[in-house]
Amino acid sequence: MRAMTMTLSTSRGSASASLRPQSRACAVRHATRARFTSSRLRAASGESVGESEPFVFYKDPSRLAIAAAWLGLGSFAALGAPSGTAAFDMELVTSLISAPFSGSVNPLFESLFNSLGIVPATYACLLMPGAKDQKPLPAALCIGASFALGFFALGPYLITRAPRPAPVAKSSLGFVTRNVWESKLNAVALTAFAIWLGYYGVSNLSPENIAGFAALFKEQSMLACVSTCDLFVLSLAMSGAIKEDMQRRNVDPTNAVAFASLPVLGPVLWLLTRPALEE
Repeated sequence: MRAMTMTLSTSRGSASASLRPQSRACAVRHATRARFTSSRLRAASGESVGESEPFVFYKDPSRLAIAAAWLGLGSFAALGAPSGTAAFDMELVTSLISAPFSGSVNPLFESLFNSLGIVPATYACLLMPGAKDQKPLPAALCIGASFALGFFALGPYLITRAPRPAPVAKSSLGFVTRNVWESKLNAVALTAFAIWLGYYGVSNLSPENIAGFAALFKEQSMLACVSTCDLFVLSLAMSGAIKEDMQRRNVDPTNAVAFASLPVLGPVLWLLTRPALEE
């Protein structure tokens, strides 16, 4: 009887020992699946695979460069631009609105000033497909304000937003993004206007107009000075948004800098040629 009990105990011990490796193997498989699923979820939400923490903008050198540009633009507007030109600038804006492209305003500045309507629209096309649940700043508010305030409004959003290179379905986008910012008709209109502004500026490129623009920039108009710098900084910051939009559409992003290197026109040419998002 005692021998039978010992035999049974030995059998149970052997069976238990043989089951332990199987249990450990199952646990490893479950842990591996969980890590893989977590990585996919982080990639879809804009976090880098392999990182357990969300995106931290101040650890990204490109975001620090944008922050430095934003601070530099603000400092120059406050300390370096012409001052006491409010009355002149008001007359300048009135002429731009009431008599567009009539020659009443320096044509080089008029071309540049109108470009500041194209560039925020281009940013909207590039950024709004990845704008869902962005924190801490709302995309629509910052991009909308940039039509009036330029990089002063858009810069903080570009600095703090999380990257969203993962593909998104067009059907998941909001109504305006889906029907306006993703529209080829919108891209055609922006491209046509950019070409017209380029032609208008180049066709009026004369020593007299260059000297007049230089006087506006240096002495006569804070608006002209800050607008010129604003367009410059907005154009410099464009390549990152184009690169992310290319990745979102499964396009090799190596040409992002090439599109961004031609201010105003290059980015809208990308909008014109980019593939549509999948439904």
